[in-house]
Amino acid sequence: AADLAKGHPGAQIRDNALSKARYEFRWDDQFNLGLDPDKAKSFHDETLPKESAKVAHFCSMCGPHFCSMKITQDVRDFAAKQGLNEEDALQKGMEVKAVEFVKSGAEIYQKV
Repeated sequence: AADLAKGHPGAQIRDNALSKARYEFRWDDQFNLGLDPDKAKSFHDETLPKESAKVAHFCSMCGPHFCSMKITQDVRDFAAKQGLNEEDALQKGMEVKAVEFVKSGAEIYQKV
């Protein structure tokens, strides 16, 4: 963030690449784009050590059911299918998710 604020050459490109890798769940790219790739990988491995976690489309912070990146993509896919703009799709998608949440028992913590 400081490099962006200072206008360092290449900082925006690197930050955009890291954001895209994060959004696409490309864990190895995220580690390698970090300032300390080994430390980033070790932090990740503290909670998700298995190799299968390196291709998972969620992290230990939100888990597979509450991933904001996945929900965002679900809303975009929903909008495309319904022919809606993103704002209208967000409202309609939240309504659909609210009904789904209540039907599933309205429990925040669910067994996986």
